[in-house]
Amino acid sequence: MSEPRRPGRPRKAKASSPSSAALGLVKVGSDFQTEYPDGEPRAAEIHATLIRTGQALIAQVDRAMLASFGVPQTVLNSLAVIEGADQPLTPSEISERTLTSSATMTATIDALEGRGWVRRVRNPDDRRSVHVEITDEGQALTDRFLPGIRKLDVAICASLSSAERTTMLELLGKVLAQLAIVAAEPPIPLEGRRNRPLRRRT
Repeated sequence: MSEPRRPGRPRKAKASSPSSAALGLVKVGSDFQTEYPDGEPRAAEIHATLIRTGQALIAQVDRAMLASFGVPQTVLNSLAVIEGADQPLTPSEISERTLTSSATMTATIDALEGRGWVRRVRNPDDRRSVHVEITDEGQALTDRFLPGIRKLDVAICASLSSAERTTMLELLGKVLAQLAIVAAEPPIPLEGRRNRPLRRRT
């Protein structure tokens, strides 16, 4: 068996594939409206571009965390949630706050505990469950990587002026507000009209 890697030891940098961000905005074809009579070109482009942007952002955070600390962002994101809580959290509470499944959260806490960054302690209010607490080592780590994330924030937004950043937040706020309305309703049936292009009728 190979010797386990020491806690927090950065991985050796590997050649990475180009970020999906390099693809730029998602653009639909000129025949989009004809093909999808119930659609709207700019709405489709915004939807797809937001997804691409989110994926590219997560990939960049993951890349930086792997290079710096040897663990993916899912692990350190959970550590940040534990560190930022004003009271001890149960695994299910951490799972809810990080939007991850209970099975994934168990593996994540195992990884954090194995590196000495958290510890499980008995829940005084429920003997069937535990609380997860951050250790001194985990606190020291969050004091390192959270400021690092702020540097990444600045680098990613470097091309935006102060006014543009404000406008972007306002627009994203409107998108999120509308998305919350859509999410509160029954799922939209994924069906509708389509005029299949001739190039696809072979």
